[in-house]
Amino acid sequence: MKHAFEMPEPSKALNFQSNRDCLFMSGERCIVTHGIKKRFSSSITQTTQLVTRVQSELANQPDEAIAFGVLPFCKTQQAHFIIPSKTTYWEKPAISSWLNAELSTLTKQPNPLQSVEYLQGQTQFESSVNAAKKLFDAQLLEKIVLSKQVDMTFENTIQKERVLCQLLQQSRSGYHFSFPVTDSATLMGVSPELLLAKHHQHIMTNPLAGSIPRASTEELEAANKQALFNSGKDRFEHAVVIEDMEKVLAPFCTTLEVPAQPSLLSTATMWHLSTELKGTLKNAQTHILEIANQLHPSPALCGKPTNPAYQHIQSLEKHSRALFSGIIGWCDKHGNGEWVVVIRCGQLEHNQARLFAGAGIVAASDPTLEWQETNAKLKTMLNALGLTLDDIQQLSNPIEKAEL
Repeated sequence: MKHAFEMPEPSKALNFQSNRDCLFMSGERCIVTHGIKKRFSSSITQTTQLVTRVQSELANQPDEAIAFGVLPFCKTQQAHFIIPSKTTYWEKPAISSWLNAELSTLTKQPNPLQSVEYLQGQTQFESSVNAAKKLFDAQLLEKIVLSKQVDMTFENTIQKERVLCQLLQQSRSGYHFSFPVTDSATLMGVSPELLLAKHHQHIMTNPLAGSIPRASTEELEAANKQALFNSGKDRFEHAVVIEDMEKVLAPFCTTLEVPAQPSLLSTATMWHLSTELKGTLKNAQTHILEIANQLHPSPALCGKPTNPAYQHIQSLEKHSRALFSGIIGWCDKHGNGEWVVVIRCGQLEHNQARLFAGAGIVAASDPTLEWQETNAKLKTMLNALGLTLDDIQQLSNPIEKAEL
């Protein structure tokens, strides 16, 4: 799918500052903003109200204007949007080169990790999985996504631009993003999952569900890929997601292509079952958020049936997800854009980082294996912060710290 923007020649220097600039990378192309012309928020409870607000804020802007935004997981919370002062467009290799050049002028100093706290420890997480399995037995749910959050405190201020550079280097694929939630807090990560892209009458979504960690040898990699593709548990989890996505998209489309079976998609740390759905809209003027806000939260991030799963997540996790498993992206004045799910990410502020990871739970799920899967998904941000799982486990025992 082509992007809804052209690629002008980039400026001489990137000069990216995480406290004021947005970044969104898709494929080999990247949008980088400079400065904030306007911030605004919007309710996401009613899709019509959300679309109207975004359109009205862009109405008096130049034709090439775009709005960056992030929608939280909870529909009762507010979405954050930024209309940038300036927008530039880059090829992916140029972004990494400029960031490396700019970071080379900074002193690279050790930043020891001081403390780690799990908001959902292993005992609580596994207990929640078992509670979910009872809901499946009672036929109240088919799937639910359960997550954990980890708070980390460092000795010194986190160099966010360096974290972004590490994300770009370790994850060659995926959708890299950086969004200044406040003047001091930045949401940063690399999502493997496209919720929705729209270019005029063409739309595409690429939901992921069903995962297994990457392996260290080619032999183990091949075995893991085969195991994932043949897993009845993971194929069911994936099918549940695709069925719901198709139901939401079909009324908007004259045609909708849905592959008969999933493919495999890899990230730096995981393999996922993946399906690309492509459609042609009945009305090319349909705004991307009109569809995206109905897809969100999808069964890949919430569960099925969505509304009951949504309610049980709140009671089982005991902490707000805030922006995690929301959606982040951009849209233009014509309703085109790209939105991805907020996973493989962290919120960085001063010397603190909050990381997130989740797993899809179905009747065949094993609680301990699901906990291990969430650990594997933390590695994307841990690697970018220069940490390993051993580093954080040495400072915190998630089993003992669990809230029961």
